Amino acid sequence: MNRRFSRVSRSWPGRVGVVVMVVAASGAWLAPPATAQTPAKAPTAAQAPSRIAGPGEIASDPIMCWWKTDKNAVQLGEHFTLTLTCGVVEAGRVTVVPDVKSLEPTTVQLAPFEVVRGVRHEDIKEAPWRYFQYEYTLRLLGEGYFGQDVDIPSITVTYNVQSPGGGETQGRDQLYVLPAVPIRIISLAPAKATDIRDAPRDTFADIEARRFRATGELIAAGVFFAFAVVLVGFAIARMVGRYREHAAVVVRPLPARAVLAACLRAIGRLRSDVAREGWTPDLVGRALAALRVAGAVALGRPVAQTLVDMNVQGREGQVVLRKGIFRPKRALISAPTTEDAIARLLASGNGLDPRTRAMLEELRDSLRTFSIASYSRTDRLDTTALDAALENGTRAIRRLRFTKRWPVSAAARIAKSAAGLGGMTWSRSENS
Repeated sequence: MNRRFSRVSRSWPGRVGVVVMVVAASGAWLAPPATAQTPAKAPTAAQAPSRIAGPGEIASDPIMCWWKTDKNAVQLGEHFTLTLTCGVVEAGRVTVVPDVKSLEPTTVQLAPFEVVRGVRHEDIKEAPWRYFQYEYTLRLLGEGYFGQDVDIPSITVTYNVQSPGGGETQGRDQLYVLPAVPIRIISLAPAKATDIRDAPRDTFADIEARRFRATGELIAAGVFFAFAVVLVGFAIARMVGRYREHAAVVVRPLPARAVLAACLRAIGRLRSDVAREGWTPDLVGRALAALRVAGAVALGRPVAQTLVDMNVQGREGQVVLRKGIFRPKRALISAPTTEDAIARLLASGNGLDPRTRAMLEELRDSLRTFSIASYSRTDRLDTTALDAALENGTRAIRRLRFTKRWPVSAAARIAKSAAGLGGMTWSRSENS
């Protein structure tokens, strides 16, 4: 591929030759610049003579520059664009450092053309090359150029090669000369132009704009895809819900700890009402309902539960328990436990330890006191007896709740299993 450039360089330093050999061995310079677009054909006068490769070297330059204009012919004072693109090698052991100060739009000299403005685009890296690009906006003012070919003057890019050989080694300044570019003033094409085909006008700015647009469209696509997934999830949930409506709803029993906690909360609210209003038949009924539910848990009997919405109020004899976090509901629990059932368990013994027996006795006495107060034919309530019964019942429920915790309940089951196995062993030894 012919390139529109010429190269004038000074003698290479000794160490740069060694660096070139290292890079040649790694094959880093074998890849041509992939992003740059060079003209299809260049004048032979602007072509640099090929350097003969020495042993272990390749005939490749550490810097490659080219420029192009968006127009071949302009009018006097008309703005047109001149794009300068350079690629420099940045391999692992070799770095080409160009002097870009002379290429800045405020310092570059392109007389007789005037640099109106310019911009440097973001560099593009594609190992082992790094590309940088300047875009200048030029114009020509003057009456003596009408109908002539005016050259954009040749410019020189200064660079040096650095290599980290036992320290930062910097070579001598090298010169890379770009050829002059002819521009026809009010004509179809310059007389010296050998390639009048339209060259691609894409610049680094166009690449950046396309990347930004692609990123924005990718983000929008991700957001729409997320919304689609959410809608599909709602559709699947609704479809599954329709099938579940036909199936029988099985309500899982509430854990004993949750039931006892609800009883304690109900008694706590009851205490506040008693302190404010005193004992009433309604408050006696609420205390009796909580003690009956706790007595059912103590006897190991099932507790009736009904799931309702949050706005449904409980009836007499029911304890309200809040269930659920994201979709909260109320569970109305109740139990028909009496003091006679607890008395029968105490009379049978059934291997009760002293603490369990004391707890059951307190529940029995509290249930008896509130049952008498609830079903009494007189309106007079013994507030002292009711306060003592509520205190004893609360203490019994707390002890019962403590026994239902996981470490205590697990230890009790293990001890019961061990006792059963011990009895079986003893009976077998007797039989033998």
